[in-house]
Amino acid sequence: MDNKKYNVIILNTQPSESVVSQLASLFKIPTEKAHKILQKNSFVIKKQTDKATAEKFHKAITATGVNCRIDEIIDEEEIALPEIEEINSNAEGKPLTDITRPEIKPLRREQVDLSLEAMAIKKPASEDDIKATETIDPANFCPECGTIRASADADCIHCGFDPLTLKQSNFKATLIKITAAVIIIAAGLSIGFPFYQQYAKRMQVETDLILAFDTRNSVTEFIQRTNFWPNQNIDAGLEKQINNQSIKSVVVGENAVITVTIRAQALEGNEQTLILTPNILKGRIVWNCLRGTLIKEYRPEICQARKPD
Repeated sequence: MDNKKYNVIILNTQPSESVVSQLASLFKIPTEKAHKILQKNSFVIKKQTDKATAEKFHKAITATGVNCRIDEIIDEEEIALPEIEEINSNAEGKPLTDITRPEIKPLRREQVDLSLEAMAIKKPASEDDIKATETIDPANFCPECGTIRASADADCIHCGFDPLTLKQSNFKATLIKITAAVIIIAAGLSIGFPFYQQYAKRMQVETDLILAFDTRNSVTEFIQRTNFWPNQNIDAGLEKQINNQSIKSVVVGENAVITVTIRAQALEGNEQTLILTPNILKGRIVWNCLRGTLIKEYRPEICQARKPD
């Protein structure tokens, strides 16, 4: 088990405003304080910590563009000076090295990887330790290389990722999709609208023809009551002008034959007619409406000629 302790030291750096801002954001300190730290020759940002924590701080700090190193703390027992025997000054010998400064092998430096998919790092033992990467807003990580940025809208100083360019690209892609959808809808409407118009006309004519059948019922009641077959509207007690939106006129003629004239604008062309002819069948008045020029598409079902079985 590694019981050694390490110091994490920030070295003098001539940073840009972006680097100062990122360091301040990393440790949640004012920008002025971060700038003063970077102006010093060296600044111990983390003292006497374990190796894993030291490496964690080293990764987070170097990711902002700040120079940083890790120093191993050597116990006094390990660096106690040995006794030096007196030697003949004339004897040849090699010069003594400075044993108070033992050589420290640099820790293995890995490529910075602060992506959200990285393995979890153990929390520092002390609750007062600075929670470096744990307090960073996930949106501040560069989506391309994982480097910590000053904000979600800032450019990445490591790989050059520009969020504005990405937003513009996404906007263009969305605009293209919306335009394509509008074109498709417009094409569908241009194809379907004529069919809808024709259907709407048929429904309007079918609704307005109720007026003609109401007139037929009135004539039927009149004949049953008076036993007289009217030859004009006034004979049956009807209005001289009977019409509506689709029907130009409903006229009672000789022997109570009713001629219904449909307006040209309600159809696909000229005016057309529907003729209702009364007959006596087994003592009852029945009507035949197969005559007239009205095309099949606009005729009520009872007024359409049936095909033989």
